[in-house]
Amino acid sequence: MGNQGITDLPMKIKLPEPKVAGKSMMEGILAKRRSVRNYSQRELSEPIISRFLWAAQGISSEEEFRTAPSAGALYPLEVHVVVGEVSGLEPGVYRYISEENALIRETSGDLRKKLAEAALSQLMIRNAPASLVITAVYPRITSKYGKRGIRYAYMEAGHASQNVYLLATELGIGTCAIGAFEDEEVRKVLKLPVNEEPLYIMPLGHLY
Repeated sequence: MGNQGITDLPMKIKLPEPKVAGKSMMEGILAKRRSVRNYSQRELSEPIISRFLWAAQGISSEEEFRTAPSAGALYPLEVHVVVGEVSGLEPGVYRYISEENALIRETSGDLRKKLAEAALSQLMIRNAPASLVITAVYPRITSKYGKRGIRYAYMEAGHASQNVYLLATELGIGTCAIGAFEDEEVRKVLKLPVNEEPLYIMPLGHLY
């Protein structure tokens, strides 16, 4: 008798409106987040690149946990930056070393045009001062989780990409998550080892 009148019919519940006012409120940043495909010719700086790399895969605790969640804390992702016009950094391809918050230059020269061609000739990659490339080393995570580990790597790449988006919004910098590219061509441009696969390209540039 106590359940009389209760129904299992779907019920729409109106939620309180999100608070989107204020510069530093996360809701405001989320409301402003957009994919941006056109950038000014102004160069980026090494400190700005450092902030984006940390946002994607930086160490954020004494236990060496990172800014993006990872299944089993196995961290299958790598982050590369393809530099064209960044003050303090020579043009080239760099690999981010999370544990040291450092870069290792793996290839010299401005490879933005080649990376753009590998990504179906998308001009935003050619025109951006720099691009992040998020890759995955699947054996790091499939060794524990089997094939499902690949899904976890995809999820982690999404987490890292959103971190980049949110920081870009906060800093007034444009970015766009790109998944349309020829995997093997991107691997050649970055000279990736055989067990490392590209997942995302994220160009970065100042807004007009």
